[in-house]
Amino acid sequence: MSKTQIQDAMFDRLGNTGSAFALMMLVAALEEAKPGDKILFANYGNGADVFIFQVTEQIEKVKGHRGMKGYLSFKMQLPNYETYIRFRGLMPVEMQRRPMVVSSAVQLWRYRDWILSANASRCRRCGKHQFPPQRVCLGCQSKDDFDLVDISDWTGELFTFSKDNLALCPDPPLILSIVDYGKKVRCYSRMTDRDPDKVDVGMPLELTFRKMHEGAGFPNYFWKPMPERESLKK
Repeated sequence: MSKTQIQDAMFDRLGNTGSAFALMMLVAALEEAKPGDKILFANYGNGADVFIFQVTEQIEKVKGHRGMKGYLSFKMQLPNYETYIRFRGLMPVEMQRRPMVVSSAVQLWRYRDWILSANASRCRRCGKHQFPPQRVCLGCQSKDDFDLVDISDWTGELFTFSKDNLALCPDPPLILSIVDYGKKVRCYSRMTDRDPDKVDVGMPLELTFRKMHEGAGFPNYFWKPMPERESLKK
């Protein structure tokens, strides 16, 4: 095996990402792979795992979309060291004056189709899309007559937003946004990876899976809008 066959560890751009590190390197390797290539994937820690993968023609369907290259090329530099230490939890900050958020593994499992997979409901009768999925259609009021549609790769436009400078968040102001995705479904969420001075109505956005909060030490993740990366623009 030559050095050119070894995947770049990306330490200088990512650092050590812990348990996700090996999988992130695998994704980066697949971005450069061609049908027929074989990949030796190995990691160790509390034990060791070794896999051999062979790339198929399906790889062409996912190139040029989500991946390590796209996210690394789009990354934002933190403006100052103060922001970094807030993000890393190295500096005490004022806590929310609200009851503690409690996480539920049961609810996560029950609603996994839209919490983890970003599935919207599409009414079979009138075609209206809704996210999160609704049992009763807001368009024609039909009940339990819908299909689930994956919207995780849909791009959208910012319909309206607000900047909350009083909300306690590690990177104020908190951008609360309403986004139209695919001109079919409207969603409300917190915007991430944004420059507050460049947020404007009509800006192109995409969805990204991010941490929302922690409840009793259990992290919660959901989909947030972020400015559309150049690689996705038509």
